[in-house]
Amino acid sequence: MADSSEISALYPPPPPYYKLFTPTNVKKFNNLRKEGLNDQQLEEIPDIKFLVHPKHPTKEQYRSFGDLWWFEDKQVGLEESGIEQIYGDSETNKETNNEGESKIEEENLNKAYLEEEEEEEVFTKARIDELKKMTKSLLLNFLELVGLLSSNPKLTAKKIDNIRTILINIHHLLNSYRLHQSRETLILSMQKKLSETQDEIHGIKITCTQVEAKLNTLVERLQQLQPAGGQVTEVCNKHEPGKKMYTVPKDLRMEAIESLLKQQKE
Repeated sequence: MADSSEISALYPPPPPYYKLFTPTNVKKFNNLRKEGLNDQQLEEIPDIKFLVHPKHPTKEQYRSFGDLWWFEDKQVGLEESGIEQIYGDSETNKETNNEGESKIEEENLNKAYLEEEEEEEVFTKARIDELKKMTKSLLLNFLELVGLLSSNPKLTAKKIDNIRTILINIHHLLNSYRLHQSRETLILSMQKKLSETQDEIHGIKITCTQVEAKLNTLVERLQQLQPAGGQVTEVCNKHEPGKKMYTVPKDLRMEAIESLLKQQKE
């Protein structure tokens, strides 16, 4: 018994004109290009027209797998997505002044930063109020839906659609915090990196102090072991004038190191 059901592919098959991209057609296309033919003339040749590069899109959107996508990476509004927006916009219009863009004084920069922080706090408070309102409305619609399910289930379709609209609005409003979240995450990451760097610097300073103490002990040991004629001589420190430097012969240096190691073992 033959199976009458048809098998459908998850993704659409490739367009049939991909078979025209053969080495012969590519070579022919390149030769015609060298002869000076433009895109309009090449598009008139049946087997060559598909090898012409497509024109750049002029619209703001493109369609892929049945969905619309924006070329510009931005947050798409609810109305643009075909969803009713039930909360009000609290964004304020910011006036920009293009004069003096080359140099901005520090006082004006600090003032603008404070104004931006204040506007962000107001905007955040407004969004929190809207989220509270929609949460209460969602709870009320859910209770009404439960009541309709027991009394008249045929009227639940509209109530379910209202709940769906409220949930989409809540989700969209929460997504508006993504920029703030990414900025705070970056701040925390930079603070962690700064703390780790400061700890490393502190550890290096401690190690340098320990090495200097060992060297000072070694110099003192060398001075105690040097003969009466004196073989440990002080030289000028060009890099750090405040610190002393010494030159020590190899045999005396090895004797001092062996004495220091012996003392540490004891």
